[in-house]
Amino acid sequence: MERREITAAVVAEIDRLLAEGRRHTTIAKRVGVTKYVVQVIVRDKERRGRPTPKRCNGSRYPHRPNTTDAATVRMIQRMLEVGILRHYEIAREAGVSSIFVSLVAQGKRVPLDTSRPPLAADERFLPVPIRCSVCRRKISIVPCRACKAVRESKKSAWCM
Repeated sequence: MERREITAAVVAEIDRLLAEGRRHTTIAKRVGVTKYVVQVIVRDKERRGRPTPKRCNGSRYPHRPNTTDAATVRMIQRMLEVGILRHYEIAREAGVSSIFVSLVAQGKRVPLDTSRPPLAADERFLPVPIRCSVCRRKISIVPCRACKAVRESKKSAWCM
């Protein structure tokens, strides 16, 4: 039996025949591949739906880049401003590494503001961010502030 080269078109044909509910041997004969190739494509198709687990440096837990809270970073900044303590002493007091203290001193780690912005009378927060139907930006406040700004800028340009 002459075997075909496995290309994207062949895989698409096998997928189509699988969706029709054909048997593996029938598909193999019709497409011109072995039954093993069809089975490999079926297993790959089943595996595609599941995401692979993320692993970092062999650890069971994924890396969390921002594990230090903003209050600790502000405390380190205040200690650095005083200028009496050394980096390793500040690190011991704050419960972080001296490298982290150095990063704060260099300005590479800054406290993130986690407070929510004040809302206007007609606005509300969404529990899960969605895409705006007009501008397609990801928003967590409804109605979209970007669309509102564009409308107001067009309105003010029209008045001039």
